[in-house]
Parts: sequence; C-alpha cells; structure tokens
Amino acid sequence: MNLTSYTELAVRLANSAVRDEAEPDPLCSAEAFSEFVAGYSDLAGPATRYDLEALRALRAEFIEIFAAAAAGNDIEAMRRMNALLTRHPVHPELVSHDEQRWHVHLARSGSICERYAAGAVIAISLIVSQYGVNRLGVCAIASCRRVFVDASPNQSRRYCAYHAAARANVTALRNGHAERSAARTASAAS
Repeated sequence: MNLTSYTELAVRLANSAVRDEAEPDPLCSAEAFSEFVAGYSDLAGPATRYDLEALRALRAEFIEIFAAAAAGNDIEAMRRMNALLTRHPVHPELVSHDEQRWHVHLARSGSICERYAAGAVIAISLIVSQYGVNRLGVCAIASCRRVFVDASPNQSRRYCAYHAAARANVTALRNGHAERSAARTASAAS
C-alpha cells in the first residue's frame, strides 16, 4: 500500500473545495472526476451521481477533521475519523506483482467512492497513529482554507503546498537581496 499516494488523495479531495472561480469542481461530473483521479489506476471507471454526492460529503468530513486537528481539538478530529473508518471499511489483500515481494493493496471491490474513501481514510488514520494528530494542518494564510499533512522532521510546516512554494520564492528573493546588500556593503567598506 502506497501510504503517500493515499494520503495525497485525502488532501487533494479536501483541497478540491478551495479553487478559483474559473476552476470547475472535480466532483461536479463524472468527466471532471476522471480528470481529477487520472493516474490512480485503483480509481479507474465511471463515477456515478451517488459516488459524486458521497465524495462531496467525504470532502466536507475531511475538511472538518483537518480544521479540528489544526485547532488542537484532537478528540473531535479523531471522533470524526473513527466515524469515517466505520462507514468506509478497508478491505486489504496481499498481492505480488512486477517482481515485488508480497505487500498489501486495498481490494478493488466496491464503487469508486468506496475505494477512494477507504484508501484516503486509512492513510490519514495511519499517519495520525504513527506521527500524531498535530501533523494534520490548515494553511496559516488567513484567506486560505487548504489543508496539508506535515511530513517535516521538526513539525514546522504552516502553509499548504500552494502557498509554501510562494513563501519559499519570497524567502529566496529576500535572502538573495540580503546577500547582495551585504556584498555591496563589504565592497564599499574595502
């Protein structure tokens, strides 16, 4: 089981609620959803209206879980996670393919929504059980509601992927400017 891939599914689903006005909701049609999950062979196949409605409800639940965790309300976040684990049971199976040793996959049974939910829910649950609830976050930019999983070694992440790149660019520009200023000052002093 590729935990990173399934964790990304949970984050992407929650963040699909935050988009530009010109961006369509990936849960508005089967075609939009197919584009949204392109590259995830476990989720191949047509999404029904039921799948899309259930995924919208799952999206809202993930948003609430990340918000509760980010607010330090671990009990509420885990109450919601346990409810999702009950509603979306995981059906693992051992497989061996591509000359790999035996490993766990999620069974390809059930609807697209059931497969998506099972993978995303178990991935977030395993992240929490290994690293703690405080690894689930909401972007520190006040106007942003995107979520993230903090995989940093020192638990220092504060921004979603969208804003982390922009902040890194600003920091690099500031550092470059400071280095150039220091070089000019040193050059003028000599």
